[in-house]
Amino acid sequence: MRLLKVLLGVAAAGAVVVAFRDFRNRRWLGPALPGLAGAEDDLLAEGEEGGEELEEPVLGYDGMDRDTLVAWLDDADLDEETLLRIRRYEVATQNREPVLDQVDDLLAAFG
Repeated sequence: MRLLKVLLGVAAAGAVVVAFRDFRNRRWLGPALPGLAGAEDDLLAEGEEGGEELEEPVLGYDGMDRDTLVAWLDDADLDEETLLRIRRYEVATQNREPVLDQVDDLLAAFG
């Protein structure tokens, strides 16, 4: 019985490592909370791309399709910094107009 508990503990630890480790960039994944990443001061114009490889602005972003993402943005109550990260990432990756329109509408509320 003790051996079974040890094996289950090792399996659980392995699952945590696989789920929360970014092996490509050799770092741990952080929670999708505002203010944890570096500030994005500039707003990319459409068609403009950044020189560096961008990471998901929030955990799970790449797993959402366009319609799910637009609905999530409407319900998420995100701060300006997070919206700027999302806009930068969207312009640099998929550049979906409905997503950018939703982000721009939400950013307009900040002034």
